[in-house]
Amino acid sequence: MPTITRFLGILLALAIVATAVVLALAYLVKPEPRTFTVPIDPSVLSGARLLSPPPPAVPDPATIDPTAGAAPTNEPGKAP
Repeated sequence: MPTITRFLGILLALAIVATAVVLALAYLVKPEPRTFTVPIDPSVLSGARLLSPPPPAVPDPATIDPTAGAAPTNEPGKAP
């Protein structure tokens, strides 16, 4: 079986070399900077308004547990 392991070793070595080449190109070659300009239609800006925070959530009285805010009442000497 040395032929199969030798073949897989060569494939692994080629994969390592290819990965090293790609990483070297990625780190050594500086990409060309590009600026993007997108025109905004003035009608969109004229209709814009300031954002306000959402209103506070009002709890539904039907889902409120009346004992949720109460302190636990344990008998003295007994752990919860």
